[in-house]
Amino acid sequence: MHRSFTNIVFKLSCLIILSFFINCASDDDGGPADENPTDPGSGEVAATYNLELTTSFTEIENPQDYPTNASFGTIVAIVHAPEISVYRLGQIASDGMALYAESGDVEGLAAFIGASLGQNTDGLFSITTGGTVGAESSVTTSVSVTPVRSRITYLARLNPSPDWFLGVSDFDVVDGNTLIDMAELPLQPIDAGVVLGDTYEANGGSENATIDIYNGAPFGNGNSTAQPIATLSIERMN
Repeated sequence: MHRSFTNIVFKLSCLIILSFFINCASDDDGGPADENPTDPGSGEVAATYNLELTTSFTEIENPQDYPTNASFGTIVAIVHAPEISVYRLGQIASDGMALYAESGDVEGLAAFIGASLGQNTDGLFSITTGGTVGAESSVTTSVSVTPVRSRITYLARLNPSPDWFLGVSDFDVVDGNTLIDMAELPLQPIDAGVVLGDTYEANGGSENATIDIYNGAPFGNGNSTAQPIATLSIERMN
């Protein structure tokens, strides 16, 4: 009788210990499994950000040759791995970036990025496109970042222009070990260095200059320092 009671106690103890280990294994991330959203395409933990472009390109502040039909777009938001570079100030534009800057060719830009990565493209970048936005307006684009795709590059071509655009290159949403909640970035006009032109219509020639902030006329009042003509707000939504 005493041995039978001992066996029962031993079995109950084993069940309690086994249950403890099962519970620990099912919650080894420190929280419920559905606490963080996931990217349906990759199964990785993801966060959603809203990218709001607010333009302030006015004729009062930019009177020289101001285009009456000014707009920005097609809007392009690229979420990508740190090793991918869409464009950088001070460097020659890639073939893909040149296609976008000159004519707004988003498909050509996407194809170039994919081709430059060879076979290893899965999960390294995603492209979200929007329409155009007026000279004094705003537009919001939503993107998802993942542990692999934690950088944001944002493009908005100025129409009309030779190859000018607004842009943010390789913005990192990770600060230390956490994701940022909010950032506000002033945007100055950028010259892609692909097509010649010192006003909003191209001169018809090509150049091989680096991508740089466009200073001076026709922006502003001809001063040598370009002023921001838009703002990009980056806000985490979850």
